[in-house]
Amino acid sequence: MERTQKIPPKARAFMVCLLGAEYALDAARGQVFDGVKACLERMRIVADIVLLTNLNVRSAYSEWNFHGLPPCTAMCIKRRELAHCVSELLTRGYDRQKVLVVGFGPQCLAAAEKNGVLFYPILPGQEAMSWHSLEEEALPKLLHGTYAGDYQRRLMARHTAAMIQAGGETPGD
Repeated sequence: MERTQKIPPKARAFMVCLLGAEYALDAARGQVFDGVKACLERMRIVADIVLLTNLNVRSAYSEWNFHGLPPCTAMCIKRRELAHCVSELLTRGYDRQKVLVVGFGPQCLAAAEKNGVLFYPILPGQEAMSWHSLEEEALPKLLHGTYAGDYQRRLMARHTAAMIQAGGETPGD
């Protein structure tokens, strides 16, 4: 599929937070989900990528490198609320409208909402589609300032439906 929108030159104002390596790594297959590497390579051209992980930083980098994933910054979040970690990252001068939290579930969504940043769900059982859509659709919208609003609401509806189907709590519970 052709890319329809060009990505502007690297803008340090953009940040993407991945809330846990499990959204990139398919433990059952022992490899990354389809589309992850291409998406992360494209995103790192224009954004700082931060992996918030429960692993210690050395272990996170080891796992990340083992799978050949593009460089990122790892931040250990053991015993810390996700929202607090995102808040800490925002002190580095990022524009809240240019920060995207990538994850799934009520804690990931709450981390984005509490900090007034954008959220992108990686849907369980639909990981490859989620990563492809993140690269081809969500990232260009983020970079061109059209992510918030209708597009964000559509993603939230998908996230809520996926949580209900997975038997999890709905956002706001």
